[in-house]
Amino acid sequence: MKSGFRIVSSAAVLGTVITSGFAHAETISVAGHLPASSDAGLELEVIAIDPLDGNQGGKLGFELKKTLERARVDDDRWFDIAPGRSTPVDAVIQGSADSQSSITQLDDKEVRSCEKKNEDKKCIRYKTTYYDCNRFEVSLYPDIELVGRDGAVLYYERDELTRSEDHCDDSGSRPSRSEMTNGLVRSFAGRVRRALAPRNYSQDYRILERRKGLEKADRNAFKKAVKLTKTNEDAACDAFKAIEINAPTQPSVLFNVALCHERYGEYDLAREAYQRALDASPDKPMTLEAFDRVDNWERGRNQVAMRAEIMAARYAERDEPDASNSEPNAD
Repeated sequence: MKSGFRIVSSAAVLGTVITSGFAHAETISVAGHLPASSDAGLELEVIAIDPLDGNQGGKLGFELKKTLERARVDDDRWFDIAPGRSTPVDAVIQGSADSQSSITQLDDKEVRSCEKKNEDKKCIRYKTTYYDCNRFEVSLYPDIELVGRDGAVLYYERDELTRSEDHCDDSGSRPSRSEMTNGLVRSFAGRVRRALAPRNYSQDYRILERRKGLEKADRNAFKKAVKLTKTNEDAACDAFKAIEINAPTQPSVLFNVALCHERYGEYDLAREAYQRALDASPDKPMTLEAFDRVDNWERGRNQVAMRAEIMAARYAERDEPDASNSEPNAD
């Protein structure tokens, strides 16, 4: 595998001229694809959404249509949403969504305030005001299935989502149960989108800065590499890799090198470096968490690659001439 690191000396790396803009201190940025929680959407191009049953069916159907239409990966739309069954579709979303709401009376809120002050501006008489308080609660019960052309259920999602807000009469307008329900509908639609299509994602992750165990020259180089992360992350990665030559078991160096491999999408190398960092310092939760993160990045990349292969094969098949419609050769 070709590495994203440049093979240079630590002196050359640390002599890099700082010209880029400011970034978050002491972090390395990583970007990639977060995987869909299901593989059901990898082969689907066109989805229809049947009218959903229930008192929130229309609202959920509209939100699913809007959310899935906006699903983009690398600026490419992942799905087309058909207006109905009039056009060929790969799958159909069916189901229902119901809601219910309640208001529960709570203990009154007691507010003590000054009613009269003396000449020294000290309160000499208080009054107590009581305000009615209630808990507003809404629950949403979505239940949907994604059904393929052959009638097989490709994916399903059902849940009970609840939201509550407490309100007292001294704190302005009452919560809108309709708006609370809308929030639950949007939340559920977002979950379906995350289940059916990967997402582009980027995040800054903190590096490790402890220099214990490094020789003096490497300690200085490490300090400069940490500073470089603020302005030139690629140069910082080259610096950490150069320091690793002299310090192949130092936990912070290994962790930062692993994070750089993760940055460049070199997931096997990242796992190897994280394992070495964990072996050198088993008490670092950040290192344990990194393994799951790398697995997620790789799964997301594989889903995007698999989708590209499926679509390429499908369009190649569509472009092939139909032998049954070709004219016979003349004798």
